[in-house]
Amino acid sequence: MHTYILSLGRVWGYGISILGLVGTIVPVTKKPREPLPKLTSAQNQSLLLAKKYCQDVTVKAAQAKRQAEQQAQMFALQEAANRQRALLLMSRIYIGSIYFELGEDVVRQAFQPFGTIKAINMSWEGTTGRHKGYAFIEYETAEAAQIGLDQMNGVMMGGRNIKVGRPNNVPQAAIIISNIHEEAAKYNRIYISSIHLDLTEEDVKSVFEPFGKIKGIQLAPDTKPGKHRGWGYIDYETLQGAADAIASMNLFELGGQYLRVGRAVTPPLPLYPPGVNPVMPGVPLTSNSALQTAQQVASQMTSTSKFQDPDSPPPAEKKKASIAQLQAKLDSANEKSGANQEAKLEREENVSISGSNARLMIMQKLSRKTDSSVVVLRNMVTPEEVDDELKEEVTSECSKYGSVSKVVIFEEKNDELEVVIKIFVLFASSTDAEAAVTGLNGRWFGGRTIVAEIYDESDFNQNDLSH
Repeated sequence: MHTYILSLGRVWGYGISILGLVGTIVPVTKKPREPLPKLTSAQNQSLLLAKKYCQDVTVKAAQAKRQAEQQAQMFALQEAANRQRALLLMSRIYIGSIYFELGEDVVRQAFQPFGTIKAINMSWEGTTGRHKGYAFIEYETAEAAQIGLDQMNGVMMGGRNIKVGRPNNVPQAAIIISNIHEEAAKYNRIYISSIHLDLTEEDVKSVFEPFGKIKGIQLAPDTKPGKHRGWGYIDYETLQGAADAIASMNLFELGGQYLRVGRAVTPPLPLYPPGVNPVMPGVPLTSNSALQTAQQVASQMTSTSKFQDPDSPPPAEKKKASIAQLQAKLDSANEKSGANQEAKLEREENVSISGSNARLMIMQKLSRKTDSSVVVLRNMVTPEEVDDELKEEVTSECSKYGSVSKVVIFEEKNDELEVVIKIFVLFASSTDAEAAVTGLNGRWFGGRTIVAEIYDESDFNQNDLSH
């Protein structure tokens, strides 16, 4: 036995007897642990039943979780299909009261400036071979359909005021369309179409910057690298900037084409080249098959004119050189005669465009045209004077200057939203076209002064008659 001076505390493995501040430590012997009693047969049966119950609960919980995930995925697919269908409905317009002699090509010419047309559906009479006077146009974007509806309703085509509206099945998706509009209203975003194909994003940005600070610009890409399809979107930092741009630039002539500018009616979406399926924002699609399913469900809602020459070749592609190609050409030309003039042209092509003079500089940049065999006649007739004999009269008059291959009569709205008539004449050669411009420009006709100009032949071949 030993005696120690201890502090208040605890010593493991020993018994402690405290007498004041003096304690005695006594070793304690540990007792061996007694074995657990064996389970009876009844207890073993209960244990097995408990294990089986736990397994059943675990399996049922996993199945419920898997079923909930499947239901969520099916709900997402249904939502995606409904949203896709609503966007397709927003991209479609109805055109009524179409004169029976106006074919699909004329309708396309009139509505193409608002955006890329995916399809035109006209109903035809089986006995007469004429259409029934109405058509449906499906655009690639809802904004193109909206601006086309706003600017073309009531316009005179072929002596009739056409009626432009929405298909009668649009109310079926009214709630979803309203939600899409509410989403779009959160962005200061505008839509622009009829952009000259030679303009770049930087060119367009420089023209629209004076109205407010631009957060981003996106032009719809073409299949050709570095090219766009003539329409796109601009995001402003402020709502006022977007509103000012729409008020000032809608129907503004830039590079010989009238811009169409309006408020975006859909939230931002990725823009893809033709042939690539877009993915809707905010829709949790996790696989390509899910997107295809949604598009298949949405697609369930959808189902040769006298002015068309069946023997004509397909529309020619744009042949204007890019700025980089022009730069290389000018570098070579500087070593030949006229180097000073070529250097001046080079400086004009590569000038930095910004500030209040941006629009003027871009129009100067695009003012140099290639040879063309097409003449456009303006201020020659009013919409009321358009009749079945007008085309023959124009052909007879223009034949004095050369061989006439084709005459197209086109109606559109000007800056004051008045309907104007433009007559396009395709000659056999550019020499004949120049002679016609010399003979007809400034000439009096029916109390009006004719304005005759050379028109870009590649645009004419692509049915772009908007400038």
